Amino acid sequence: MKAALEGDGTPISKTLIFEGCVYNATFVPFSNEDYVIIYGVDITESQKEIENLARFPEENPHSVIRVNDKGNVIFANDPAKKQILLELNSGIGQKVPEILQKTIDECLKNDKYIDIDHTLGERIYACTFVPIKEHSYVNIYGVDITEKIDAQNEAEKTNQELIQAEKMASLGVVISGIAHEIRNPLQVIMALSESIVDDDDLPRIQGDAHEIVEASKRISEIVNDLSTHARDARTTGNSSINLNDIADKSMEISKHTRNLSSIEVVKQYADEAVVIGSSSELTQVITNFVNNAVDAMNDEGKLWLITKKSEDKCSISVKDSGSGMDEATQKKIFDPFFTTKEPGKGTGLGLHVVRKIIEKHEAKLELKSKLGEGTTFTIIFPTVKKKSH
Repeated sequence: MKAALEGDGTPISKTLIFEGCVYNATFVPFSNEDYVIIYGVDITESQKEIENLARFPEENPHSVIRVNDKGNVIFANDPAKKQILLELNSGIGQKVPEILQKTIDECLKNDKYIDIDHTLGERIYACTFVPIKEHSYVNIYGVDITEKIDAQNEAEKTNQELIQAEKMASLGVVISGIAHEIRNPLQVIMALSESIVDDDDLPRIQGDAHEIVEASKRISEIVNDLSTHARDARTTGNSSINLNDIADKSMEISKHTRNLSSIEVVKQYADEAVVIGSSSELTQVITNFVNNAVDAMNDEGKLWLITKKSEDKCSISVKDSGSGMDEATQKKIFDPFFTTKEPGKGTGLGLHVVRKIIEKHEAKLELKSKLGEGTTFTIIFPTVKKKSH
């Protein structure tokens, strides 16, 4: 107050502590009068917040490191000293590795936050680089996400195991169906071959030989179908594929595992429905839909395979005239091990795996079904954009 009265009349601001409270006080002197007006603002809570922020790096349970523009560590809290700096083989006053220095330089240059994951030793850290440009340093906040990443990897591993389990279950059904189909023409070949040995009638021998050729061709077709499917299954990478081809291939596979003789198949294809995906996985999906449709129709009815294309999306649908599903069943069919089939006729993994594959392809799955009116499964993909030249 004395300084304000004896000064040049300029207001003076001071921080005062009075009865446990903190005030921002402004002293305004009146030159013609022998007094001072004091304006006081209680800033106790604000001061506590400032102090808390000042203590924040020390109290943060995660790693906090401060690095200057020269790449030297000028501050590190205890978690950082025990974790990140230990992995970096660095300490206060020492330089950080080049892998961090590049990010620090970019952060200060652009004056923007940078989020990046760093693998240090056996640990993975989600790091946020915060520039404090006026002081020429960067605060690095690091959170150990190793367990989170491990959990994600384990979930992906489990998902792949489910897909493999469904493939093996499907393979067993396919092998059984193929064995049945091959057995019939083989029996024809064996019987006719035996009859030719002791037959002197040339015209009849020629007729039998023709039937042997036809039976052999049938076996060759079955083996070729199986070989094609096996080759596609080994190719798991994504590529440009036509949904029309996927639908046709799925039908060929289903012929070996289901009785389609009384099924009317209607194909309604777009001229070209091209998407990016795994041919083997999408064939597995559509084959599953087709097999379920045939089962729902008790091997008799009408089956539609439909592909559509627009500017922003492509879709493939499998529709049947089967028994349909009530709402309660529709809510459960994608659950693992849920099945409406008789014991021994389904693993309950099929549609659960199907949904995982569709999610992996970033596609959308739609289900429409009503009791007594059949079921339609539709997968919607984003359209492949053609490159302009």
